[in-house]
Amino acid sequence: MDQSVSRRGFIGAAIGTGAAAAVAPTAALAGGRHHKHGHGHGHGHGKGGSVPKSRRSSQLYSWRRIMDRSQADAEGMLRALSKMGYTQVERAGTYGWTAREFKRVLRRYDLWAHSSHDGFSIDPDDANWLSNWEPALQYAAELDQEFIGFAWFPGPYDDKAFWQFLAQRFSEAGELAKEEYGLQFFYHNHDFEFTNQFDGAPAYDILLEESDREYVKFELDLYWIVYGGESPVHYLSDDPARYPLYHVKDRTWRNRPTEQDWEDVGPGSIDFPDIFDAGDGHRLDKHFVIEHDWPLLSHPDDENAELKTAYAGIQYLKDVRW
Repeated sequence: MDQSVSRRGFIGAAIGTGAAAAVAPTAALAGGRHHKHGHGHGHGHGKGGSVPKSRRSSQLYSWRRIMDRSQADAEGMLRALSKMGYTQVERAGTYGWTAREFKRVLRRYDLWAHSSHDGFSIDPDDANWLSNWEPALQYAAELDQEFIGFAWFPGPYDDKAFWQFLAQRFSEAGELAKEEYGLQFFYHNHDFEFTNQFDGAPAYDILLEESDREYVKFELDLYWIVYGGESPVHYLSDDPARYPLYHVKDRTWRNRPTEQDWEDVGPGSIDFPDIFDAGDGHRLDKHFVIEHDWPLLSHPDDENAELKTAYAGIQYLKDVRW
């Protein structure tokens, strides 16, 4: 699969003619498709819940084919996101900017980087893991983020004691983040937290139960928990306050034979309104982060795949009710 993107094509779409022109065909398609299905992708729930304008976010990892190319293209993508209606972004890097430079670019387009994925060493023998993580904390604090998170680790996944160790390490990280930098730490899931089980319960439950609930929150990736065979409604109903962020990522109706089943948000099969309703609560502040790990799967051979995926996502966040 071609991992490059034409700079002229992208800049022409995002800056020259405007993002809306680049994605207009997708807007009509997404609107027609996500209202078609009767089990939650339209407006049928009618309870009054909706995504606040100030909480419509985008995970910048989704657009890495553009964001990582050059600072000019990264800024072009940020401008396009703003024009579409996003008000927040979740960082997946610095794109060569200092925190002050990044903040200036974001302010130019009325965006706020509320969150980032910034990992640290999980080697039990690494005595310097906290001090080595502090530059990421300093950067996030200077950028006025609210959250900083740990996104993934390579294993081991089948060792209960290691999951217990992680819960304690995350608690230590969260304490430093909050007490010294005013940041809320979170953990972001994939599927392996649910497919690996101990005593009949997912490994994820160890992180929930054995980490400090003040210092460790969770960003629930709605695609990966469903892919892992568990119910987001179950977890959110049990403790909605523990999940201040969602990765809103959809899944195809039919499995792709040789690729992951990622899909634009809206046309896919995940019933987001029921999930959002389960996570709702009095005075709970939630951030809805659109993510698609590889937009070319939804828009093959399309140099504007990222723009079309981003547009489908923001239209869904604007329209969804529960």
